[in-house]
Amino acid sequence: MTLSLSPPIRYAALAALLGALLLGGGMTMLGHGKTSVAAPHVIKHHPFGPGANKKVTVSPKKHSTKAAKAKATPTVPVAPKAAVQPSFVIAALAAGLPNAIATALGRHQTVVVSLYNPYSEVDGIAFAEARAGAKSAGVGFVPLNVLSEAQVGKLTQMLGLLPDPGLLVYIRPGTLVARIGGFADKETVAQAAQNAARGT
Repeated sequence: MTLSLSPPIRYAALAALLGALLLGGGMTMLGHGKTSVAAPHVIKHHPFGPGANKKVTVSPKKHSTKAAKAKATPTVPVAPKAAVQPSFVIAALAAGLPNAIATALGRHQTVVVSLYNPYSEVDGIAFAEARAGAKSAGVGFVPLNVLSEAQVGKLTQMLGLLPDPGLLVYIRPGTLVARIGGFADKETVAQAAQNAARGT
């Protein structure tokens, strides 16, 4: 038994086969052609943090024409201006206080200083109470780690052994008006700060 196809079916099958070959060949040729890859998009970050105001100079690209060289003007870097410290900060530094306390006294008339050991749970609670009390009284707050010589070295020279937890209250220009050793709740801290601000 032989299978015979009618002429219209043969033509349709032949046309489908020819179309498939043409389509496949065209795809193959397109695949072998050169593909252009877009250059990657570069995202430039704006500087932030200390030193962000420094001017960055970019040298112009060298061009072969004299006209392009004439247009390029050399850029002269501008020296950054030294920050002007408020007189209250200068006075506090002259009194021998650490930078953190002096800076806070530049912004606030009264500053609460929390002395803490970062490895002590009790100190962690005292730290939170001191911060809340300072906020309630509307005064400055400076936390100092008693294990850091850089933070408390000057205070240790001035006051001797520092308690942790502990609390110091300073007023301008750099006068210690209250010293509390041990735990103090936020109400006690706020009251000490308010008394210091009123001069009582």
